[in-house]
Amino acid sequence: MRFMFPAGFIFMFEYVMKNYMDRTLAPGMQHSLAKGRIILKKHYNRGSAGNFLSSRPGCIRRIHAAALAAVSAGLLWMLPKKHAALAKTGLSFLAGGGLSNLHDRLRHGHVIDYVSFGFGPQRFRRLVFNLADLFIFAGIFLCTAQVFVKEEQ
Repeated sequence: MRFMFPAGFIFMFEYVMKNYMDRTLAPGMQHSLAKGRIILKKHYNRGSAGNFLSSRPGCIRRIHAAALAAVSAGLLWMLPKKHAALAKTGLSFLAGGGLSNLHDRLRHGHVIDYVSFGFGPQRFRRLVFNLADLFIFAGIFLCTAQVFVKEEQ
C-alpha cells in the first residue's frame, strides 16, 4: 500500500496547486522566483508535450487514458514483487502525475501548466510545465534505473 500513497499525494497536491495557479495568475502575468531562475506563468496546454496534437484533443485524451491505464496495470502487477522498489515508486509517480493531467483534460479540456525556467537556451525557456510533469519524468527515470539495478544483481 505504501507505493499507492505517492500517487494519491501527487494527484491531490497538484489539484490544489493547479487550482491556485489558475485562480491567481492572469494570462500574460509572470512571477519570478529564485532570482529569475523559476518563472510562474499560466499556460493552457491542449496537446501533449510542447502542444503536440493540440488540434486533436479527443485523440490526446484517448492516448493519455490508455497510457494511464497501462501504468496503473503495471503498478498493480508490480506491487507484490520483491526487490522492485524503484520501479514501484516510479510507476506510482507516473500514475499520480498522469492522473492529475488526465483529470485536467477531462475537466477543462486542457492541462494547466504554470512553471517555466528563466535560464538555459531559449528553446528550454519556452517550456511551461507543472509539477505533475516533473513527477512523470522522475517516474520514468526511476523505472529506467530499476532496469539497470536489476541487471547488476
